[in-house]
Amino acid sequence: MASKESKFEGFSAEAVFFLKNLKENNNREWFLARKKDYNRKVLKPAGDFVVEMGEMLQKISPGINADPKVNRSISRIYRDTRYASEEEPYRAYLGIWFWHGVRKAKVSPGYYFELSPDELYLSAGIKTFSRKIINSYRTAVANPESGEELLSIIEKIKENPDYQVSKEYYKKVPEGYKIKDSRKDLLRFNSLLVSTKIPIPPELYNRNLLKFVFKIFKDFSPIHNWLTEYVRLNGKEKNKI
Repeated sequence: MASKESKFEGFSAEAVFFLKNLKENNNREWFLARKKDYNRKVLKPAGDFVVEMGEMLQKISPGINADPKVNRSISRIYRDTRYASEEEPYRAYLGIWFWHGVRKAKVSPGYYFELSPDELYLSAGIKTFSRKIINSYRTAVANPESGEELLSIIEKIKENPDYQVSKEYYKKVPEGYKIKDSRKDLLRFNSLLVSTKIPIPPELYNRNLLKFVFKIFKDFSPIHNWLTEYVRLNGKEKNKI
């Protein structure tokens, strides 16, 4: 059970309004004058959400990491403008990341929550495969048992028209794979991600958001769990094929 101090009671309308205003006033002077508002209206409930959602996710994906700190589960609001063409110094959204494995890197599979002024975005899986992971992924796809399992998972998820699954990225099947069934299309993937975008739901403003998000993450969990079971991650987990 979550502690009394971390009990999540939803995000306030003020939190959404803050993100909307930040989008329209994305400059250092505006933000610094309202940093206390950001800490109270956005960061505090975000931390509470991380604690409770992390506990819930353990039921469907044991070993998931949930750390209610900035630059851990909660994304930094500051952009790294040194390497970006965008001049806006702040992210006008709240990003929350629950990851699997010893590293927090986005190359690890996980569940992602993003609240923007207009919508809620949820996803699970890996957005872009690293070179090491893509080789392990292709090995898993080429294996008849795990490959057929992934085909079945994707087919089931696609029954919901609101859920989007990764599509073929490469034009050709990589060399060395003699697969003639539908698994050959999976070999052309450069990611394995399921996602959905939702207009801000009324549940955002109370504890019901936990159940609302968990229901969707549970629908997404077969993708996450397939990756953690069959794909070598961070160079440490064993491929179970």
